[in-house]
Amino acid sequence: MLDPEVRRLAQACSDVTLATLMPDGQPHTSIVWAHADDDYLLIGTSTTLQKYRNVVADPRVSVLIVDPDDARRYVEVRGHVAALDTGAPALELVQTTFGKWTGGPPPPVVLAGAGQRVRLRIAAERIRWKLPR
Repeated sequence: MLDPEVRRLAQACSDVTLATLMPDGQPHTSIVWAHADDDYLLIGTSTTLQKYRNVVADPRVSVLIVDPDDARRYVEVRGHVAALDTGAPALELVQTTFGKWTGGPPPPVVLAGAGQRVRLRIAAERIRWKLPR
């Protein structure tokens, strides 16, 4: 089960950064729209993007979530991509995150963009909080 406060931040309009590993071991970071269910952090991507290729080759990731109410408070979640979901789950995540951030549905070009939509299910292995002093 995902930590309830991590889940709350992921379900809010929080700034989120995903770090993956390039084939040569260098870090690759992306600003992403995230969400969460009871067990996993959820991040959408496409099969054409570098972050997708990176997690297929090496599922280890780090996710940084900034509290939208206090930018001095954030959490780092280290873990791994436990599953790569395509089809309806991936499209539902696009609908959820797009609606959360824009207040409306994604335009057809987002849903029909290059490559196949993929939902990354990220299992947390280590959680570190940075709290304001």
